[in-house]
Amino acid sequence: MKIITSKTSERVCKHMNKDHIDSIHKYLKYYANILEFKEAYMEEISSKFLKIKYDDNSAIINFKNEISEDEIHTTLVSMIKEID
Repeated sequence: MKIITSKTSERVCKHMNKDHIDSIHKYLKYYANILEFKEAYMEEISSKFLKIKYDDNSAIINFKNEISEDEIHTTLVSMIKEID
C-alpha cells in the first residue's frame, strides 16, 4: 500500500493552488465533467485520488493506479498531457 502523508498533501495542494490553478480547472472539467464553476482549488491528494473543492461541492478524481509521494509530479503532469 502506498502512502501520501497529510503534510505532503498540504504542500502539494498549496503549490498547485498557487502556481497551477489552470491545471486544477482542467482536471475538474476533463476528469470530473464539471464544466461550470465559479472557483475551484485542490483540497487533498492521496495515493488513490485527488479532491477538488469547487463552489460548495467537491469532486473526487481517482487515479488509474495507486501512487506514491515520488510519483505525484509525474502523475499530475501525465494527467495534463492526456487533456492537452
